[in-house]
Amino acid sequence: MNTSMDDAGRCLLSVAWNIRSSFSRDAPNSVVDRQERIRENLRDVCRSAGHGACDWAGRHGPGTEADYVPFLRLADLAYEIDTLLALVGRSLVPDHEREARRWAEIDVLVTRADVLAEGTAVFLREPVALTC
Repeated sequence: MNTSMDDAGRCLLSVAWNIRSSFSRDAPNSVVDRQERIRENLRDVCRSAGHGACDWAGRHGPGTEADYVPFLRLADLAYEIDTLLALVGRSLVPDHEREARRWAEIDVLVTRADVLAEGTAVFLREPVALTC
């Protein structure tokens, strides 16, 4: 159970470490580029917020649930986005509708991650890499 700012920071660092690299051989370059750009931004956001959360915990203690839950939500969203990106362009039979639905969901989650990244940056009072 993650019950402190330090836990949240370590979760974010773990997610950043485990975000895949784009490896879709069959996808067009534009799709791979978009996937990699999103993933690289997620890695940067998670690393920055993760280190910030761990540093904050070192200076202020474990924090309250209201302090660390947004960081955990950011880690969850980054993991979910990465998982969906792994599904894009991977099917036995091409299905453009399914791909469009996945990209639409990814875009919504990226927007939510951007909002959480901004909130964590404000909380930490330092800039966090934004815009997934």
